[in-house]
Amino acid sequence: MKMRVATLTFTLLALAFSAPAFAAVHSTTGQSGSSSHSTSNQAPTVLFDDGPTDGNTNAFFIDGPSSGPFLQTISDGFIASASGSVATLDFGIWVPTGTTPTSVSWWLGTSVFGSDVSSGSTAQVAYTFLFSNGFGYDVFNATVTGLSGNLVAGNAYWLTLGGANDSAGTQFDAWDVNNGPASCDFAVGGVPFGNCGAGGQAFTLSSGNSAVPEPGSLMLLGSGIVGLAGILRRKINL
Repeated sequence: MKMRVATLTFTLLALAFSAPAFAAVHSTTGQSGSSSHSTSNQAPTVLFDDGPTDGNTNAFFIDGPSSGPFLQTISDGFIASASGSVATLDFGIWVPTGTTPTSVSWWLGTSVFGSDVSSGSTAQVAYTFLFSNGFGYDVFNATVTGLSGNLVAGNAYWLTLGGANDSAGTQFDAWDVNNGPASCDFAVGGVPFGNCGAGGQAFTLSSGNSAVPEPGSLMLLGSGIVGLAGILRRKINL
């Protein structure tokens, strides 16, 4: 099964480079799963929580916008549930089995793919291993501290993730799809292509110190850029 998925993945990527007019959101199964990712009582204030992690359904690659096999970034729109200064991001991530999460970049703004609230990157996230999902990926909860910017309860914001990598440097790393209340848009090479065709990803934004993470997973190895006109979303059903 893994060999079949890998073959499909690289075949679709080959098609992608021969058909520049098209973009497809790069995912694992293309289905919306739930992802278990949450904070413990340590977290002072949860500013937004997109729900728990599934880990066995789907995830979207976040290697873009300027490097990696997919050049993809994912932007989740949400309504802040509390007001406060953002300090911590927890999110569910899948990485190839035997590797661990390393870098990630983030952008937080008042528009899709925006960065007017804050932005930054880290070469090494904190992480907690959750489980291996049986599709060649290990599932982790990643934690990033040192974010900034104020959120106001009831206002709309967008969190964008990209630049993800792992200890083997594969950049086959993806953000868990949990079909939470957040909206999901994708961009390839920094060019927005609209809705992902799924709900939100597993993430929590908090004020104060890092919280204890819960499951975040992803089922990667999946779609490509294919077609002749329009934006197509390819799914690989395992």
